[in-house]
Amino acid sequence: MCALFNDNKKKVYKMFFHSSFNVLRTILQEGSFTKAAQKLDISGAAVGKHVQMLESKMKLRLFHRTTRTITPTDAAIKISAAVSQSEEHLNGVLEELVQEQSTPTGRLKINVPMSYGELFLAKPMAKFAASYPDVIIDVDFDDKRVHLIEEGYDLVVRIGILEDSGLIAKRISDFPILMCASPKLAQEFGNPKTPKDLSNWPFICYSNATQPSLWSYKTDEEKSSSVNLRPSLYANSASMMKEACIEGVGAALLPQFSCEAEIKSGDLIQILPKYKTAPERGVYVIYPDKKFMPLKVRKFIDMLQQN
Repeated sequence: MCALFNDNKKKVYKMFFHSSFNVLRTILQEGSFTKAAQKLDISGAAVGKHVQMLESKMKLRLFHRTTRTITPTDAAIKISAAVSQSEEHLNGVLEELVQEQSTPTGRLKINVPMSYGELFLAKPMAKFAASYPDVIIDVDFDDKRVHLIEEGYDLVVRIGILEDSGLIAKRISDFPILMCASPKLAQEFGNPKTPKDLSNWPFICYSNATQPSLWSYKTDEEKSSSVNLRPSLYANSASMMKEACIEGVGAALLPQFSCEAEIKSGDLIQILPKYKTAPERGVYVIYPDKKFMPLKVRKFIDMLQQN
């Protein structure tokens, strides 16, 4: 049992200042630190100190801070709702939250790209669920971009180039991208010798990319350049892109894991193998905080790094 709860059965909330819980509740009611300070007639610095004290004592993150927003965590929402109820109820909520720091428990909300998740993470996630039955995994296999904080995810898995968001990103594996085409398409347009030979080729482009119709690459000599592609289809799914590529709709930049079998079988061929997509892609797990990371999140990240 956490040190917050001693043998004398002192109520947890008595170990903290009542005013700090009231400040927390006011922040959530007013929607910002500034408005809470105005409501309580105290300084913004004082509001921040109340929050820091609660976070330090409970070893819980109460607000996620990014370059754009300050968003309350589930813990902050639960505590705020409990403040106006009985002492016993508040004590129970605090004990439950602190317990989560020593035992993996509670809901774990995750977002993972569809193709990668189904191929690499479905089995490890099932094993994780069996190993930690008190953790309720809520996973979205989805290729769309999500806002981790705003949409309430504990962590997301991302592939490719990362945007600077102020979140924590840990690289867990490499992610090679191959330029692929069907043998029929390669025969029709001729085997390209350089990226410039692709000017008339139709392309299946990944719609979620920052510049879907631009291929940036480097040679074996590490010289970087780029070429504009001629889109014939846009898709946000690697599986859809691969199937369209096999059918000869166009060439495509495909994740190596998704097309290895088709290259081996001859359904697809790799074109321009001497030219590597740049910058190199990786697989990242992204989460909002390292200092007060819940144990369920830490255990899940450990599992990802082992697979």
